[in-house]
Amino acid sequence: MKKLPIFLSLAAATLSLAACEKELEEVSAPVQEAAAVKSESATDLLSAGGWHLTDLTSRTVTTGSTEVPTVSLLGRLKPWLRDNTIEYKTGGAYSVNEGTLKASPDAPALLTGAWQLNAKGDSLTVRQDKSSVRRYSIAELTASTLRLNYSEGTNPVTTYTTVYSH
Repeated sequence: MKKLPIFLSLAAATLSLAACEKELEEVSAPVQEAAAVKSESATDLLSAGGWHLTDLTSRTVTTGSTEVPTVSLLGRLKPWLRDNTIEYKTGGAYSVNEGTLKASPDAPALLTGAWQLNAKGDSLTVRQDKSSVRRYSIAELTASTLRLNYSEGTNPVTTYTTVYSH
């Protein structure tokens, strides 16, 4: 009779541990599925529609510098650059719609080129002409935000961060 409470306690402990293990499995699966969806759909996210410029900053780092300010450039851009819409179409076609404002009336309303993502989906290459090629690092790509980094120079190094949204 004295062994019955001990036996029941052991049985309850075993059942509760099994229940905890099941909860851990249920929590882990959605995180892995979300990561798989993100890596598979970078092209779909990029080509989902037109992207409008919402922010542009620059940051220049010189060897030995301790404080590096980030400068907003969006307000300094000409109005005809701020109203452009960029589209990345499936299949690798790229277009820039100049919008209603243009630098000159003779400027084309649509510029075209090609784009390509690397295998990991963290780098974007854009070609507008045969001579104009830019490689961007993708800092963020969601259904509503595209954040690209472009660096130039060696010392100092200037990094431009461009943010687009739908």
